[in-house]
Amino acid sequence: MAKSSGLTIDWHKALIPFSLITMFVMWTQHAPLWLLALFTLWIPAYYVAYPWYLRKKWVEFDKIFAMKFQQGDYRGLLEFYRSQFFLRKFAPRQEMLSKLALIYSAMEKFREAEQVLERALDASKAGYRDRLYFNLANVKYELGKYDEAEQMYRALKRGSPYGHSVRTQLALIDLHRGTHTDEARRFLERERDSASGPTRDRIEEALQRAG
Repeated sequence: MAKSSGLTIDWHKALIPFSLITMFVMWTQHAPLWLLALFTLWIPAYYVAYPWYLRKKWVEFDKIFAMKFQQGDYRGLLEFYRSQFFLRKFAPRQEMLSKLALIYSAMEKFREAEQVLERALDASKAGYRDRLYFNLANVKYELGKYDEAEQMYRALKRGSPYGHSVRTQLALIDLHRGTHTDEARRFLERERDSASGPTRDRIEEALQRAG
């Protein structure tokens, strides 16, 4: 996408008409038929073969990524991610950066995860940002940036699928700050029984620290 003076041009959509004009010019200039035929090959290659190959590579990558993540092989996963030149170049940027941030978060490299998620937000489209905002807010929470984390949690749209998790995180922030502690403690004690994984660990740690 290119923006100039408020005008947005989708160059991908303009490729076919541009190609037809080019072919017409080539035909009027008596270009050889083999050259015209060769020129037309890029259309099925770009609109059929390329998306098929990209999807195939993504499915393979996503499957291996999930397996290695479940195994806890985060260093190996980081090397695997870095080896995916084609996907890092051509797959949706926000998807690939989200995967990288997930690896860094699992390795507790939260500063690196923060930087990657901020880049992902810059590259993201509307409709994808809630997940990125939520993940970035979680990373900022881990870094102790409670003001920024709270602001991002509250910026999420009403009815967001992360609504319940957001309430838990806001209660954790209140407990860390020492504000609304009674209300936050009661909420977290109720949540502790149904929580699991990192969320339960956060709740347990926060409750113990608060006494």
